[in-house]
Amino acid sequence: MVKNANIYIFFYLWYDIDVMRMIVKIDKLAHNFKGIARVNDKVVFVEDVLPMEIVDVRIVKDKKHYSEGVSTNIIEKNSDRVDSICPYFKECGGCSTCYIKYDKALIYKKSIVKDIIKKYAGYDVDPEIISNYQEYKYRNKVTLRVLNGNLAYTKEGSNELININKCYLVNDNINNIISTLNNIDLTGLSEVIIRGTDDIMVILYGDIDSSIIINELKGKVNSIVLNDKVIYGNEYTTIKVGKYKYGIYPRSFFQVNTDMISKLYDKVLEYAGTSKTLTDLYCGAGTIGIYLAKNFDTVKGIEINKAAIDSANLNKKINNINNISFECKGANEISNISSDVVVVDPPRSGLDKKTINTLLDSSSKKIVYVSCDPITLARDLNILKERYELKDITLFDMFPNTRHIETVCNLDRKN
Repeated sequence: MVKNANIYIFFYLWYDIDVMRMIVKIDKLAHNFKGIARVNDKVVFVEDVLPMEIVDVRIVKDKKHYSEGVSTNIIEKNSDRVDSICPYFKECGGCSTCYIKYDKALIYKKSIVKDIIKKYAGYDVDPEIISNYQEYKYRNKVTLRVLNGNLAYTKEGSNELININKCYLVNDNINNIISTLNNIDLTGLSEVIIRGTDDIMVILYGDIDSSIIINELKGKVNSIVLNDKVIYGNEYTTIKVGKYKYGIYPRSFFQVNTDMISKLYDKVLEYAGTSKTLTDLYCGAGTIGIYLAKNFDTVKGIEINKAAIDSANLNKKINNINNISFECKGANEISNISSDVVVVDPPRSGLDKKTINTLLDSSSKKIVYVSCDPITLARDLNILKERYELKDITLFDMFPNTRHIETVCNLDRKN
């Protein structure tokens, strides 16, 4: 049994991984919210646990220096734990932290980011974290598969599918469409994307009688797209952020948390300040550049995705913004940046080496870095500090009840 509540371990006489069990005390959470325990100088990562919990663990992967396991029983619970309201929790992996009280999850997220920035970038930070006013029903987009004619999520870490009737993270309008579509035999479709807030767009891929879909969804959605062809309604959906209205084409990226977007963009606006010129790298549908355009004489947006550039030019027209232009190319294709301010909002992989070198060689006075991954953010901050100093950092819980967090950093060029 356990000594000093530190570790209990059971090894069966054979070492088949399916029967390797241990009881451990969780020390802390890793950046991916897996619990960390230590067994004879070996790290054990455990899903869906909290610090100070004592858990019965079944090992599913055993390597030389670490093991991975799943908890089969929580022997002593952390008071921050709650029962999940989602019946698909632990199966689809969407609401991956819904077993934690929301206010406590914010504390864990902040602590994880602080540790990462300190470890990989060398900065001691104490960032403010801006929370969402609702834990659920915040997503304006969901991507689903089809299993046995009904909608399904992909189980986390596998290609296995699980049928669903509702997603607790998406807004009510999207859930209403999920319910409607589940009344139809969707056999033949491979993927279904539903996006929007008030104006809902349904995007379908695969083989199905379009008349059936139109008859069921007519009057309930703004647009239906089948295999990249509009078969009903408008060619884009619209989402309002603050005083701005954005048109989003089917393949365009857009932040999934509508209510938090304006809070994040207000912080980017604060950090960027007022100046003559702005370059918006990874500009997507032009949403940040348009939001900031009032503070600059000219704004240039750069984006590699053609559909996003189409959305950006549409949004420029919708919002009557005349001092912004967009160019379809990769950020790493830019050889020189001379604007006063640069905003970067890269994918989860962060900035590539060439883009970082271009930023280091630029004459820009300020960089505002928007990140969805603290690991790659810290890596990039560590390189950029050769020329740019981190002045402030703010966290945004764009994805409640998941392990993800959005970060906005204010960097000033060193003298």
